[in-house]
Amino acid sequence: MRWLRNFLLIPICAITCVSAFSQKIMVTAFMENKKPSGRSDTIYYDFNRSLTWNDFKGKPDNNYFAGAITASGFAFDSEMKSDGKTIYLAIGIYAFFTRNDSWHKPGITSAYHLLHEQHHFDITRIGAQHFLEAVQKAHFNMDNYTRLLTAIFNRVYDENAAMQHKYDAETNHSINVAKQLEWNDKIAYEIQRLKENPALEN
Repeated sequence: MRWLRNFLLIPICAITCVSAFSQKIMVTAFMENKKPSGRSDTIYYDFNRSLTWNDFKGKPDNNYFAGAITASGFAFDSEMKSDGKTIYLAIGIYAFFTRNDSWHKPGITSAYHLLHEQHHFDITRIGAQHFLEAVQKAHFNMDNYTRLLTAIFNRVYDENAAMQHKYDAETNHSINVAKQLEWNDKIAYEIQRLKENPALEN
């Protein structure tokens, strides 16, 4: 599993900096329903679209112990507007998978192993949801919004990386079938919960 850290911020200077400190800030966060453009290397998480082995376009590392690598991460875009009295910051969050950074060895082609890799991507989506919920609960103001948003992202990213490590450790990278089945049920439950309340922006 390879985790990708990526986030974007529109700087405060996108607005007139002189008057910014007299304005209030309103932050709205949502899961962004991103769609790939053309022949993009990126796959955005979609509840209705599971990974296939054809999505793993990278060159296998034969010196690496794992049979497959899923390269995924979550990120956000932000857009800032002002009406002169209030600054509105919209934060669109999304989870993604990169084809050319993901690979599998020739002998790893089963549905069982593919589901193990899919669950790495699912865990990434769960992390994106945790980031969304943390942003929605945060108390932003003009003095702290950049620092606080970055701190929340880094904390949730580290927590998600720890969950990815725990998944691989407990399943022994899918070798422990009993533990893999336990995780399959656990992740399926979490993904179903998100499907019922995805908080998507169309």
